[in-house]
Amino acid sequence: MLFQELGKLKRSSIMTSIILMAVGILMIICPKQYVNALVATLGYGALVFAVVMILDFISGKKALMNYIYFTGALILALLGIAIVAFEADVARIIGLIFGVILVTDGIAGIVSTWMYVRRAGRSGWWVLNVLNALLILFGLIVLVNPWWNEPTMLFDVIGVMLLFSSIVSVARLFYLWPIREA
Repeated sequence: MLFQELGKLKRSSIMTSIILMAVGILMIICPKQYVNALVATLGYGALVFAVVMILDFISGKKALMNYIYFTGALILALLGIAIVAFEADVARIIGLIFGVILVTDGIAGIVSTWMYVRRAGRSGWWVLNVLNALLILFGLIVLVNPWWNEPTMLFDVIGVMLLFSSIVSVARLFYLWPIREA
């Protein structure tokens, strides 16, 4: 039973990384005239995802973790509403939010690498630390954003960093995964 649930978790993590790669590629290849449509789609997608999470909370158990997911869904719904309402200025806000997410993900990755992978004695744990440090650096670059004033360039940069972030997530999953299949 436990191994089945762990297998589901591993598959869902890999699928999330694949979806993020697809979104990154979509952001890179999106022509300039479709950037506003992509931003609107992002806003509506966030709203739909938030509604699904809220409905899942209503129909599910009321444990502490579910309340945390519910709070995240409410924040995501507010973000989706802000994206739809303020579509003209949202590219800069998306860059800011994405930069913060990259920095946070990089810091969490360094902590988990240092706490789990290094202590497990896995070889090459320092590679994962370097990749997570690069995530932090890229997040800071997106936050400072000195070169990309137009939304098309910012979307290209975010798309490339989404690709890199999903590759780091898959690498982190394989380094941290406790079960080795024979």
